[in-house]
Amino acid sequence: MDLQNENAEVLDYLRAESRSFAMQEIVRHDAIRFFLPMLRELFSGAEAKTRIIFTVLHALMLDDRVRWTRAELDEKFHWLKDGHRNYLLHRLSNVGWLEYFRDQSMYMISDKAEALMRILNRFTMGPELVENEGVALAEIEFSQMLEHEDVSEQLHFLGNRLRKHIIRADHALESKSAYLILEIYQQLKSAYRWAEQTRQALDRLDFADDDDRQWGEVRNVHDQLSQLHALISRMQLELQEIQRKQIDIAQYGLTHIDFDRYLMHTSIEGLADVMSQHLNKVPHPFFTLEGNVFVEAQYMLERERHDSPDARGWDTNVSTLAADDQDLKPVDAVDFTEALGRTTKKWRSIDDIVACEVWDIAAYRFQLLTMMADADLRAARLDEEAFDPTMNIPVEVDFDQTGEMVETKVNGEKRTMSRGRLRRIQ
Repeated sequence: MDLQNENAEVLDYLRAESRSFAMQEIVRHDAIRFFLPMLRELFSGAEAKTRIIFTVLHALMLDDRVRWTRAELDEKFHWLKDGHRNYLLHRLSNVGWLEYFRDQSMYMISDKAEALMRILNRFTMGPELVENEGVALAEIEFSQMLEHEDVSEQLHFLGNRLRKHIIRADHALESKSAYLILEIYQQLKSAYRWAEQTRQALDRLDFADDDDRQWGEVRNVHDQLSQLHALISRMQLELQEIQRKQIDIAQYGLTHIDFDRYLMHTSIEGLADVMSQHLNKVPHPFFTLEGNVFVEAQYMLERERHDSPDARGWDTNVSTLAADDQDLKPVDAVDFTEALGRTTKKWRSIDDIVACEVWDIAAYRFQLLTMMADADLRAARLDEEAFDPTMNIPVEVDFDQTGEMVETKVNGEKRTMSRGRLRRIQ
């Protein structure tokens, strides 16, 4: 049987051999069927529909009037489309959210709707409803006031919640993490603010002397509160130890706790805003490489040269002709310019240009290609240094902006570079 089947019966979900036990458990909660049609209308379907219905009901609960004509409802909810407004009023009347008095042509919120909205209105608290321990205490006092039989269940709920706090606190202390200890400590402080009121509420409970179950739940909550108090004391000692690890910044004396608290309560967008003030341009992934080729190239260009046959790098000076009148070996700038001049109008990989026998020459060529890829820099150099043979070559260079890297083999050694391509534009 499909769990989403609206025509399914309770027995369709139960194992045959366990039906008797399961039915006893389910029948205990049969009273929720009293509100089910209204809840299904509110929560079934799209999220937008739920938000619209809740807004309409909440507005009616806050209105100075307790009954309305159709014209008054049309005026009050003029922001709804006519067709949708008609449909919602019809559906809310059918399932019991609204009562319609035909003889007077008036609408009124039903008593059942008022009871549900008092509960559902707490949902507007959002995360605070989850974090606020006073809610659990209020439920116990509410059950006492109504003399409802679920007081022991509410006590058990509270005991389980306190037990979860204790588990989280133990985990934080074992982790020795300043961040985690501070986070849990703040939760425990919020929880413990209600501890004394909880004890006072427990003292007002009046059960039969022989009701071991009820008194057992009361003792359990007292025990959990005592453990909670002990854990808070332990965490305070841990935080004092963290406080000693102080980082002095100017005269402010910021500590680890200050930094942890800031990181805990700052959104990703907030951190991005802080960093954006210090970033003028997002760096290309190429710049994040270990053993950056730009650093390598800068070293090659600026290092002090020595007349040594074993020196690394390329030769940028044309030496005097040897006595045997042998041909001069051209400097790499000339070779590079000639290689660019042979480029066709069809896009090709920069690997053909960068791949050289020596790594420092490959780095040198890669550096020049990245400069050529910057159109603004290229235009400025053409104005200021029109004699530059490299920048005057009509070649378009483009580097991949997705961060994809490719391996380039130089003298049998593989190096990783940004993917790029080039073509002749004239």
